[in-house]
Amino acid sequence: MPRASGTSDLRPDPAEVLRYLGYPKGAAPEPRIEERVLQWIEKAAGCARPQGVYEIYPAEVRGARRLALEGGATFSGAIGEFLSGVRRVAVFLTTAGPEIVELSEAAMRSRETLGGLILNSIGSVLAESVLEGILEELRCAISPEEALTLPFSPGYCGMPMTDQRTLFRLVDAPGIGVELLPTLIMRPVKSISGLIGIGPKESITSQGSPCDHCLRETCRMRR
Repeated sequence: MPRASGTSDLRPDPAEVLRYLGYPKGAAPEPRIEERVLQWIEKAAGCARPQGVYEIYPAEVRGARRLALEGGATFSGAIGEFLSGVRRVAVFLTTAGPEIVELSEAAMRSRETLGGLILNSIGSVLAESVLEGILEELRCAISPEEALTLPFSPGYCGMPMTDQRTLFRLVDAPGIGVELLPTLIMRPVKSISGLIGIGPKESITSQGSPCDHCLRETCRMRR
């Protein structure tokens, strides 16, 4: 059975919203910006319906350029290297919901540009917060000898965007109101899909973060 994560009571961290707006960690925005962020967080809290779902599959084939799950689903590219030490894989999908997207678009149409940008950032933070909830749930469920990898999404870490089709066949996307368009874009757009590896601690810790292999050391999204 799919594991669903309903988190409509989530309240985004203002610091994270500011980070998505482009403020580096520790940077202090103008008081009016902080005030507007808090105002829009309150407004979003009344309508946003963030949700998530995941399913766990045994990993059958693990190689540098290929990852195959029980049932025949296959992912290609460098994801095979990053998940080479795992025994199971959690396939996940999270979304901030359509309401926050509609609110952002309405703000933009009414020329409330700052509000639209803030709401756009709130949507990103909400989708990430649902993912953090899934990660915490998985941490509580695995054995003491196991660990989790970081989440890996199509379009990153060598996973082609076309693997999005495979991923959507493995989770109950309609159950949380997310669809994959022919362009491989998700709707609502404030959604995150991907894979989380589960395996022995010694195998997982040796992989590190994909950011360790990236030359963009000043990236504000670096993990």
